[in-house]
Amino acid sequence: MTQLSDILKPGDHLLYGAREWYDFIVAFKTWSPAVHIEIYNGLGMSLASRHGIGVNMYPLREADLITILRPKKIGTLPNAARWFAEFARGQGYDWKGLLCFMLAVKQGSPDKMFCSEFACQFDRAAVIDSFAPDFPADKVAPGSFLMSPAFEKVPLP
Repeated sequence: MTQLSDILKPGDHLLYGAREWYDFIVAFKTWSPAVHIEIYNGLGMSLASRHGIGVNMYPLREADLITILRPKKIGTLPNAARWFAEFARGQGYDWKGLLCFMLAVKQGSPDKMFCSEFACQFDRAAVIDSFAPDFPADKVAPGSFLMSPAFEKVPLP
């Protein structure tokens, strides 16, 4: 039987379904079952901005995983790793930004990120063209990655 760790590659984007009450609000607002996104880093770890915790490297979470997206062009992961270490790691979770996204007003905090904002910025650092470079990262929803031509779906084990 194939294990998840057997098919994942560094740079894979992991999309998750709802598990908390606010996830269902995101799903309703974005019309997508994908309410959270993380980037697989390898060795059973992923990079993400997790709810209430913020941006860091975390153990791979298999629960609620609904889709794996693999960049068609891998980009430059070392650049993204440097960006993560120097800029993103340790930032808080952007609850204000998430609220602004939900209400379609203003912008969130410049020194905090929510999950899809983080993933979009990671992709830009890796030179993965997931979205237009001038499109604000804090306007990207997790489900938006499903519509990006920069990725291909990887079958779940």
